[in-house]
Amino acid sequence: MTIKTVTFHQRSTGKTGQVLASPEVERKLAKVEALYAQYHGVKLGRVKFYNLALDAARQAKKDCGGYLQYTTEAIAGIFLDHMHKQLGAAVRRKNRDAVISIEIGGYTISNLRELAKRSRGKAKLPVHPRSGKRILSPRTQEVA
Repeated sequence: MTIKTVTFHQRSTGKTGQVLASPEVERKLAKVEALYAQYHGVKLGRVKFYNLALDAARQAKKDCGGYLQYTTEAIAGIFLDHMHKQLGAAVRRKNRDAVISIEIGGYTISNLRELAKRSRGKAKLPVHPRSGKRILSPRTQEVA
């Protein structure tokens, strides 16, 4: 007798769980992330996207009530759908200079590039021409 393995969507907690509440939204986000990286050359910042969707959902909850988890999932799906259409068209055009903006009702994202991940790690310091080591700025001490 074999035991069947069943896969199911396991919902996370926190911001991730509120925004990515269904496998459909996760799949759409994966598609949008791939298009975003292809168009802009950098990764989409998931936390920035989560904050964007949660801000819009909180505003919608303030206006008409309801549960935040369901509203956030719906708003994230709408944002991702519009982003997918805009980025897909831009990638097909192969025009990398255009600024992509999205307007949904009264909510506007003026530049999708603002949702990019920030660079992390050590700052880009000048490098010594011979040794290849980073040149650190000299420390200055104030004398009292």
